[in-house]
Amino acid sequence: MATLATQSTPNETHLYVIHPLDDIHEQKCTSEGLGLMHLTPTVRIALTTLRVYLIAMTLIILYRVATLTHVLPQHTR
Repeated sequence: MATLATQSTPNETHLYVIHPLDDIHEQKCTSEGLGLMHLTPTVRIALTTLRVYLIAMTLIILYRVATLTHVLPQHTR
């Protein structure tokens, strides 16, 4: 983060940019002992729908790769 520091002239300010790797290390928060999150029914439905969608898309991609590599027989028209 940028640190604001004043120099010898009162109307002039300088911003010093400190890279995060060069900054002072801070203690990280831990998530131990927090337990499960309480979700509203709407959020639970949305996350379940997203999970089902991602699984379905993964299965479609795997099916397409299997047909392109001739592991599964291709459709005949």
